[in-house]
Amino acid sequence: MAQPKIGTLRNGKVYRFDPVEVAAHWVHTISFFALLITGLVLFAPGGAGWLAKLLGGVNVTRLLHRVFAVPYALISLPLLVFFSPRGAKEWFREMFHWDKDDIKLMMGYFPEILGRHADLPEAPKFNAGEKFNSLLTLFTGIGLTLSGIIMWWPQSFPQWLVRLAYPVHDLAFLGMCSMLCVHIFLSVAHPKMRAALEGITTGWADAEFCKEHYGKWYKKVVTKG
Repeated sequence: MAQPKIGTLRNGKVYRFDPVEVAAHWVHTISFFALLITGLVLFAPGGAGWLAKLLGGVNVTRLLHRVFAVPYALISLPLLVFFSPRGAKEWFREMFHWDKDDIKLMMGYFPEILGRHADLPEAPKFNAGEKFNSLLTLFTGIGLTLSGIIMWWPQSFPQWLVRLAYPVHDLAFLGMCSMLCVHIFLSVAHPKMRAALEGITTGWADAEFCKEHYGKWYKKVVTKG
């Protein structure tokens, strides 16, 4: 069966993400979780001693951290850019494009997810909360990658830059973790947002969910499939 077009409507579901977009998301997610676990040992070795033992010790954990850094930094984004350029272009364009509807949606976003009704405007393919998450993911990813490279090869950089890399790495790590907690809550626990998880897992999302949460995108791209 030929791959459906984005926006194809079938059996009450909308084709929202192609296989490359799904793969890029999960490569990033899995590699970050691996970095999170190994990074906790390196970030707080005293408090995570039991985890260090489970992973084979601090030295093994440090090696694993560097191994998992490779797919995090070098696979997910290039995979998206080179093999799903349409999806990458759309993601970058929407991530950096904010209008008054996005601001209004962002102001009412947290009351809405906490169960209070808010009169929110229709959203494009990525709503304001997802745009904010994307921006934070992109810039913390850049911060983690560049500071990690400096920390990995400290002899190749000035000492002042090496010293700066450590707090930058830690702050980027904490920023990413804070957004990750919100992301997991919405995609796994929140009753109104769990449908989004299916979309980034199978590529297909519930049509009514998309119509409600991404109204502008739904009206623009939905076709009869």
